[in-house]
Amino acid sequence: MPLFGSSFRALRDRGGLDVVFGGIARPRATGFAITHTQGGLTDRLNGLLIRAGHGLGGLVMTSAHPAAVRDYLSDGRITHAYDAAVSAERLRTVTAFPVLVKGAVRGVLYGAMRGAAPLTPSASAAMKSVADGIGFDLAVEEAVTQRVDLAETAERMRLARSAVPDREWEGVRTAFAELRELAQDVEDAGIRARLDSILDRMAHPSSAVGARLSAREVDVLALVALGCSNAEIGLRLNLQPETVKSYLRTASRKLGAGGRVDAVRLARAAGQLP
Repeated sequence: MPLFGSSFRALRDRGGLDVVFGGIARPRATGFAITHTQGGLTDRLNGLLIRAGHGLGGLVMTSAHPAAVRDYLSDGRITHAYDAAVSAERLRTVTAFPVLVKGAVRGVLYGAMRGAAPLTPSASAAMKSVADGIGFDLAVEEAVTQRVDLAETAERMRLARSAVPDREWEGVRTAFAELRELAQDVEDAGIRARLDSILDRMAHPSSAVGARLSAREVDVLALVALGCSNAEIGLRLNLQPETVKSYLRTASRKLGAGGRVDAVRLARAAGQLP
């Protein structure tokens, strides 16, 4: 799964860990498969199915809290359904962090040592940071998928009928504005590129005419289209009110608009807003 990407190698090196591994669960699932391993001696961990309540990962999945064992094979707090794989890897100290999406456990990230030494505080902090990052990326990916489904449904409606009532597009316009907000916090280049591609499709830029608005001008107009005030736009985009006004002025000038409502109308007509 691309959500893990190169973070496992960096985490293993930075945290001084022998093995880093993990997997993602589907929404409301009662288990998951380990899909990525970095530093393994064998392939026994790959594809291992972890059930809620079983082993260290299953404990984390049910508790939604990190957990650690100093000697996995002899620890009495966990079940030992996966001892064969752990033994084959000669793992002893194992720490697991939940991957959380809106408070629900959607996967587990493990860091393990072949000795009895506990993880250092910096290694634990690095693991938590990576687990949190994976959870954020997963939330973004799923939000994107939902928005794409909505946009594609609206596009089919547009193609099927010569005129689609505005009310049919309100969900798309709301999603467009929310995705532009969300894109500000995405650091992963691949996910950001995917978001940008989807936003372009939602706004139909291939039919765009006239002056092109900047990304920030589109951000502001997308929220104006939802009825947000300048103060609300500033809070949502982390901009000062005067900066919001400045973006509105430049966007209106480019579009030849007489006001904020007219700017939204012309931006839609130019294919720069859905």
